[in-house]
Amino acid sequence: MVMAATAVSLQAQNAQSSKPQSPGFEKMKTLVGKWEGKLERSNGETVHLRTQYRVIGGGVSIVEDWIEDDEPMITVYHDKRGNLSAVHYCALGNAPALNMSSLDEGKIAFTFDPICGLDAKKERFVNAFHYEFNGEEPTVMHFVGVVDGVGEGKVTSKATLKKVAEWSKN
Repeated sequence: MVMAATAVSLQAQNAQSSKPQSPGFEKMKTLVGKWEGKLERSNGETVHLRTQYRVIGGGVSIVEDWIEDDEPMITVYHDKRGNLSAVHYCALGNAPALNMSSLDEGKIAFTFDPICGLDAKKERFVNAFHYEFNGEEPTVMHFVGVVDGVGEGKVTSKATLKKVAEWSKN
């Protein structure tokens, strides 16, 4: 019985990994690995940023580990009806959903999807971000993210990250 379950599980995993993914998903896969840099916010704050991208779930999801100073967050990217989507599990205590809104040679952008139920009149959350990087094996990437909603108003964050073999001890 255990061997049969294992065989079924492996067949399902192989079927998932052979499923064609969207161009956005394939673009995000080029980021797999570790990245490090500084994140500067429009409110004057600067934090040390470490990220890591991993492909999981039989090749159908990408996990982004995002660590600002020592505050970890996770974003999971996956295709939804042929378009790249993301759910960002945020240190603000919520999980906004975002959809890819544009893709070109050097940029991939995401905008807020109200399906997650967040309301900018009642709470703050990440409502847009984009990455800029070139080539099939990028070594430098630029990030711009926007947090908006009640409270301190719109805060834009910008980072330049370099691909690294291992994160520094900072």
